[in-house]
Amino acid sequence: MAGKDRYLIHRLVALGFVVMFLSTTIKGAYQVYFVPLAEHFGRGRTDFAWSGALFMLVTGLMSPVVGALSDRIGPLRTVVIGAVVGGVSMMGTTVFAQSLPVFILAYGIGGAFALAAMTYVPMGVLVDRLFEHQRKGFAFAIVTNGTSIGFIVLSPLWIALQPQLGWSEAFAAVGALLAGPVALLAWFGARSMQQAGLAQPQAAAASQAGVWRQVCRDPGFYILGLGFLGCGATMAFIDVHLVAFWQDAGAPRARMGLSLSLLGVLELVSGLFTGWLAMHWKKHSLLAGFYLMRSVAMLLLLASGSEWQTVGFAVVFGASYLGTVVVTSMYCFERYGAAVKGQVFGLLFLMHQVGAFASVQLGAWGYDRSGRYDGVVAALALLTALGGLASFLGLRERAEGAAGAPVLASTRTE
Repeated sequence: MAGKDRYLIHRLVALGFVVMFLSTTIKGAYQVYFVPLAEHFGRGRTDFAWSGALFMLVTGLMSPVVGALSDRIGPLRTVVIGAVVGGVSMMGTTVFAQSLPVFILAYGIGGAFALAAMTYVPMGVLVDRLFEHQRKGFAFAIVTNGTSIGFIVLSPLWIALQPQLGWSEAFAAVGALLAGPVALLAWFGARSMQQAGLAQPQAAAASQAGVWRQVCRDPGFYILGLGFLGCGATMAFIDVHLVAFWQDAGAPRARMGLSLSLLGVLELVSGLFTGWLAMHWKKHSLLAGFYLMRSVAMLLLLASGSEWQTVGFAVVFGASYLGTVVVTSMYCFERYGAAVKGQVFGLLFLMHQVGAFASVQLGAWGYDRSGRYDGVVAALALLTALGGLASFLGLRERAEGAAGAPVLASTRTE
């Protein structure tokens, strides 16, 4: 790799990190202003929460769409579209500030598309185009840790600003940030990538049909999907129900805060460490191990009698948090041809978000019926254990083949 190309690639990786870091503002503003927004619209939290549920589901539905866009027009051009749509959507909620249906549609659809178009799927395609096989995992881990650091750094900032800044001003500021600086940075990055000859040529449409037939016949695709279903389900349960679960169990506030901080720090560390491990360990064993850790973490939630149960859960869950995403992305981009690899990863993220939507809704439904989360937690532990077992057994034969050889015939043109 020439020195100039190396410098440009490092800049593009930094750009990907910054985009994912700033993409957290879409969710961060919503989370911090959830209660003021529900009170503003005067319909109660249950009605207002449909905006968040729609957002979660549409993020998954849009993942194959942004995958197809990334394959066809390039990942950074896809980011430009997402940033502009997200900016318009966030500012649009403030223009029609008295309309809950407009808010639900603008945030739940426009904001969801923006998040999908600025995060894992296009960034996975970007890393795939920039790096050789052995470096992809570590590079993807660096880029995706933008979200981890974004939540660690920006969440306290949102909380500190919330008493002085109304929700409409906050949403307008996020919209201006996305449609302005973020979109411009991505556009310049896409242009630089094109000028340097780093943009991958579009695969012929005829080859896509053949590759898609092979994808549908590949058992590994369904195994990866089963695991990612459990990944999304556990992550969403933690995002929505964890604090309530601990509060019901009588966990002290200080210990809950310590546990959440530990989870965030270990999420950051594990993402980088996974990229290194993936270069030295067989990926089917690594992926299975992460899913089994996730299962153990969910079982630790049921051990509520332990004084330090919350900390133990945070350590185990945090250590597995980004590992499943990094290794699954590596499998996807090594396994499938250039014609559809972004779309395949998008479909896997659709399954991830279907699991997320189901666990949030089933968690609330189970609690309303029984006053407890235990049944849903046990089901999540079983689902992730099955994902780990399937990954170890079903991906083993392929994983032990020739290093870096795709399962499907690649149409990639270098």
